[in-house]
Amino acid sequence: MWHPEHECVYWTDINGFKIHRYVPRTKELKTWRFDHPVCTLSLTTDAEWLLVATGPYLILWSPAKDERRAFAQPERDWPYNRLNDGATDPCGVFWVGSMRNNVGTDGSHLDVEGFTGSLYRVTSDGVITVADTGYGITNTMVWSPDRATFYCACSIRNVIYAYDYDVENQSVSKRRVFAQDLAPGVPDGSAMDEEGCLWNCRFSGNCILRISPAGKVLEEIKMPVTNITNCVFGGSDLQTLYITTASLHAPAGERLAGSLFALRSSVRGLAPSRFRLPNEMPRH
Repeated sequence: MWHPEHECVYWTDINGFKIHRYVPRTKELKTWRFDHPVCTLSLTTDAEWLLVATGPYLILWSPAKDERRAFAQPERDWPYNRLNDGATDPCGVFWVGSMRNNVGTDGSHLDVEGFTGSLYRVTSDGVITVADTGYGITNTMVWSPDRATFYCACSIRNVIYAYDYDVENQSVSKRRVFAQDLAPGVPDGSAMDEEGCLWNCRFSGNCILRISPAGKVLEEIKMPVTNITNCVFGGSDLQTLYITTASLHAPAGERLAGSLFALRSSVRGLAPSRFRLPNEMPRH
């Protein structure tokens, strides 16, 4: 997640139960630890508060004072399931997916299978709606620049779906296949550029694929590690792509696995959306 006011990038270490922050201007790195796997995070309408998914929960978190307040629990089948990727839509509603929980209480990896994941919609008043079900590992949550299309991936099926997105009531409908069985790797997180192209990170694929609105691969950006997990456009001009990677399942000797990378893009990304906070913040 790129934070425009703080001029920094935040990212999560799911198995490490951590959030990291890197400030490019000063090269300062800071880390916070949480009680559950930290899955995803979003800006809010208050620059000092972030929305964070940990395990089955959503919490509001202020990095300045490391203040944490409970907000909602989208995933009720915890610890069998956990939350995974998520993002805020252009209207300030948060969307988050779930999957079988593959993280042990000590952060170790658990082998899992099945399609128990759901797609959740969470509003500022904490109301949770199940928007779709039957996902294996839910990844990629981005909207087209015209706000007409929502994209969401199932990593296990190696498919990226497109939905119609209704701005008026912040809902999705008409799921269809956008891109399926692409190689190399499987779809993980994604970012959207201003031309409507999806930058999809490929777990076990050593690359990022730039995919056109028609579902055609326009470019393959090679990476120096195997497992590419997510990316976001940042910097003052939104032309620096920050990329997270995983050391989990990396080949032996892959020294840079798990690193954060940055590359300059020839196209701008979309500005990050902000979760609309409730009128009254929770107290605890």
